[in-house]
Amino acid sequence: MSALTVSAVLAGGLLLAAAPAQAAPAQARASVSVNIGELQVQAAKLRQQAQRLRSQGHFQEANVTDARAAGIEAQIRRYEECERSVHC
Repeated sequence: MSALTVSAVLAGGLLLAAAPAQAAPAQARASVSVNIGELQVQAAKLRQQAQRLRSQGHFQEANVTDARAAGIEAQIRRYEECERSVHC
């Protein structure tokens, strides 16, 4: 094979290898569905568990559980804001 042929084959291989990487951003924009109702149920259960822990005198565990519920509720708000936004 001549040097020109080898160069052409290598360049073609590099172009083919780069093609899937260029298509990746389009795939990254795929939609994701989230069951907000299920997340709300999880947060409510955690709030109830925190209240039960608090009534039993386990204040540190109750605070951790409340923090988990607050995190889920914050995520729900972000999802709801994202639904209303065009730039999400």
